[in-house]
Amino acid sequence: MRPLLLALVALAALPLVAQEPSPPPAAATDVDQRELQAVQDLLARAVAEFDGAQQSRSIVIFDEIVNRLENLRRQGSLPPRGREILVQAYELRGRAYYNIGLSEKAADSFRSLVQFQPQYNMSREKVSPKVVDFFGSVKKALVGYLAVSTVPPGARVSLNGEFLALSDFFPLDVLAGEYAVEIARDGYQTETRTLSIAPRATETLQVDLVRTLASAFFITEPAGVEVWVDGELRGTTSGSLSPDRHEAARAQGLDPSRSSDRLEVTNLSIGAHQVELRRKCHEIARRTLELPEPKDYDPDPVKLEESVGTLSLRSDPPGGRIFLDGEGMGVTPRELPRVCSGRHRIEVKHPAGRFIQDLTLEKNESKTLDCPIRPSLAFLGVVAESPAGERVLADAEERILENLARVSSLNFIPAPRDTVERILDLEKLGRRGLVPGSGTEPDVLRKVTERLAAALEVQGFLIAVLPEEKLQRTAVLHLLAAGNTVSDRWSVNFAESAAYLRFLAAVDRRAALQRPWSGLITVDTLLHDGVPVLRVVPGSPGALAGVAPGEVLQALDGQPVKKTADWLAALGSRKAKDKVSLKLSGASGPRTVELALSETPQEIPLNDPTLLYNKVMMDLRQQVEGYPGTEAAAFARLNLALCAMHFADFAAAHEHLLKAREELPRRAGVSQGTALYYLGLALERLGYRKEAADAYRAAAASTDATLLNNDGPAVSARASRRLTP
Repeated sequence: MRPLLLALVALAALPLVAQEPSPPPAAATDVDQRELQAVQDLLARAVAEFDGAQQSRSIVIFDEIVNRLENLRRQGSLPPRGREILVQAYELRGRAYYNIGLSEKAADSFRSLVQFQPQYNMSREKVSPKVVDFFGSVKKALVGYLAVSTVPPGARVSLNGEFLALSDFFPLDVLAGEYAVEIARDGYQTETRTLSIAPRATETLQVDLVRTLASAFFITEPAGVEVWVDGELRGTTSGSLSPDRHEAARAQGLDPSRSSDRLEVTNLSIGAHQVELRRKCHEIARRTLELPEPKDYDPDPVKLEESVGTLSLRSDPPGGRIFLDGEGMGVTPRELPRVCSGRHRIEVKHPAGRFIQDLTLEKNESKTLDCPIRPSLAFLGVVAESPAGERVLADAEERILENLARVSSLNFIPAPRDTVERILDLEKLGRRGLVPGSGTEPDVLRKVTERLAAALEVQGFLIAVLPEEKLQRTAVLHLLAAGNTVSDRWSVNFAESAAYLRFLAAVDRRAALQRPWSGLITVDTLLHDGVPVLRVVPGSPGALAGVAPGEVLQALDGQPVKKTADWLAALGSRKAKDKVSLKLSGASGPRTVELALSETPQEIPLNDPTLLYNKVMMDLRQQVEGYPGTEAAAFARLNLALCAMHFADFAAAHEHLLKAREELPRRAGVSQGTALYYLGLALERLGYRKEAADAYRAAAASTDATLLNNDGPAVSARASRRLTP
């Protein structure tokens, strides 16, 4: 037979008894777990012997099980499974003694079982009736009975400090003895009684509890409202209102069909309480709740007013993913019609960069937000080249973060260290490996920075190096665009805010990629009162206005033009599509023409000491990623190639130029012919002379293509010279 199932069934039918209470659960040690496992193994052997031909052989094993579990019990580390095994061991050992005629030994084992678990009973369906009757006779000499009822019911009844059951309950088996009975219910005065329980006797307690605290019942429209009392969340309304309370809700202006069921908030002290009713996208309702007596109260039902506004978001470039407080809300441009009033974080993410702003939206407010996408620069931290530098690492990092937070053209963000280290570990690199002179292979550096950029959603990185020096004051800032292999370096005194100003100005500077364009090429002479027009670019604004080579430009919008510098300065102050009035003189006499300015692409100079080329590359990638398929993106691709050539990275330049060759238009000025010429230069520097010659020949055939800008030198002449041995 398997009495464990019987024992568990009997236990499930009765409330928990307190005479042999389970000690508070403690963290099981490895030793305790191993001991319990050993006892379970012993139990399997003991049960097998008990069910075998020589049942008496199980007694020795049950003795060992009992001794080991009682030892755990004395130490306060007997787990629930151990209690189950101990009950089973007591019962089976007692039955084994009874079956071999040792009634006194059986009675001892059954007494230990009753003292451990007074409510334990055996089933006549599973155990011999003689054994059951014998166990019953042992138990009757040890236990009495206790019944407790309270008004109201549901009080916790404890004997000698150990929980017995919740009132009301019928008589429960209790070991005979003297008890201090404690009856406790939240919100009511705790009652104590002393009680003597004799074997076979039944004691009954009836207790009227004295209320000490109040309860309040809240109804709200809508449901799902948090009820905060004195700054503590006490519950959330839910369900639907019962029909008998509909009229009271209507009287308070609520819609019963949208109202919640009553929410009881218990254990409120006597006196005044501050109540706040909160629900997302609703105005907070505040009330003072007066509770003069310890009883139930029904405050007036409350209707919360909705509080939302409208956000309209657009970004430059468009197509950015919108995140409102971290939750995806579609892509720009987009109108978000029902945004909760209050403070929000708006983030717009785009392959070209991101936009981040905190804003407060008022009730019924409609707000339009322009979200210029800016590249993001991740700060990878500070590395030191000497022990002296190690000592000031934390201070240097704090100062650098504080000062570079003033960058306005980029999102400057500290990179999560664990993400950075995980990616660097893939290539067995440290952060120092991202710095020039570290010996990292260019292809590895390119791959790592591209992985970091994807993981961190950034377009560039900044890492600071503290060089070896006696007075540790200098930090060398290394700015590196994703995918590039050489950084821009800038030294600062990291502790002085003023030392960062020039670097901040350089970072925030945007390279000129376009400028106003007339198509008129002028020359200075001493023979004319003005500047003669040397050349008019075909198809340019000047050509469309009918300006002819040889005419003399004397004034622009009434302002005299004495030399070419005056002309270029005047154009630089205008914008594309501006209309200007030109005073000209020529063989046919003076005349005035109106000219509508256009724009010319502008190449990045190959070597400009005022530019941070890695920052320029971040800006250019914003154009490429933000406006794919456009002429602006194609010109940005050409300039990316020129930046790569600045760093002598002709392999990267070659990749950019292949794409620019396909994307740039075939026309006069900076165009496909320009890309072909630079492609020839890159191939030549990479050692591919035949392929370079092919590119030069194609460039030479682009007769109207120019370098630098639409007014620049002709591509064809320079390409032809490169073909000459």
